[in-house]
Amino acid sequence: MMLRTKFAVLALLPFCAVACLTQSTAAYADALTVTVENDLITGSDNHYTNGIGVTWVSNDLDSYDDDRFVSQWGRFWGFLPFVEDAGYTTYASWTVAQEMHTPDDITIANPPEDDQPYAGILYVDSVLYARSKGWALGWELKLGVVGPASQAENTQKDFHELVGGDEPMGWDTQLPNEPVINIGLTAAHLWAEGNAGGSARWRLVPVGHVGLGTYFTGAGLGMYGEVGWNLVDALGGTALREGLNAASTVGVGPVDGWSVSFFGGLGGHAIAHYLPLDGTVFKDSRSVDTKPFVGNASLGVSVRHGLFALSLATTFTTKAFDTQEKSAEFGTLSVSWYLR
Repeated sequence: MMLRTKFAVLALLPFCAVACLTQSTAAYADALTVTVENDLITGSDNHYTNGIGVTWVSNDLDSYDDDRFVSQWGRFWGFLPFVEDAGYTTYASWTVAQEMHTPDDITIANPPEDDQPYAGILYVDSVLYARSKGWALGWELKLGVVGPASQAENTQKDFHELVGGDEPMGWDTQLPNEPVINIGLTAAHLWAEGNAGGSARWRLVPVGHVGLGTYFTGAGLGMYGEVGWNLVDALGGTALREGLNAASTVGVGPVDGWSVSFFGGLGGHAIAHYLPLDGTVFKDSRSVDTKPFVGNASLGVSVRHGLFALSLATTFTTKAFDTQEKSAEFGTLSVSWYLR
């Protein structure tokens, strides 16, 4: 059950963020990131079972000509707190993503109504990041659609046919077509950092998130830690950020030499509404009641060299509804490269 994005609070984050100060990198640049999340990595095939997204992250908005769309977009939202404020640098990102959620047994044409509903979601995430020394904030706008229009059914069936997996039989019971709109804010703070012997460094970053809308309504708090060599001045996005965005490239340019880090985080989310479980808002649909509090944990590794960056992580979540047979797990692979 993709508590990943759901929360990407702290995750959800978008928007998600983390402001950290470490070794410098080369000149900043636009970045393109491809993210794939799948529970195949963890040996399961249920709940939040797959997500794929492509993200473009801008350079500092002040580096673009005034007539560029990205500059105009930043000025349009300039009324938001901290965006374009003195002492803050503003960045923008857009993500196109598709995710799918399925019950425990995908071979049943009519799965139990007390299990995770079939849900496909296709959306565009727009995030404005405001960074200052030791702080990072991300304002998120998510627009999309849930239901057959997301094409998640075709994606899963084609993929399972390609890899020889079980054919998912219950997509006729999926959530109906309905617009998705969500807003959110994530804030992160560089709480502590230091040397870890030799050239290694470490940092601890608390992250908070609030969201409101048809996808996720709730709030979360968490903390992640990172230790490594030649750490970059990144906006986090490596641990408690489980959304399909690319916060770890915001305000960060290509790396001189190699950068390697290991990270882990813990988070908790208070949930009023979560679309893949609680169902659609304006139409009748299958649903299960999401627990009022869900926790998650992430572990992973990040490697950067020159124009490229790669991150691999595993996320574990506590059970999100009473009749859930087992907690959800999924892996995340993210590859980024800088555009010259």
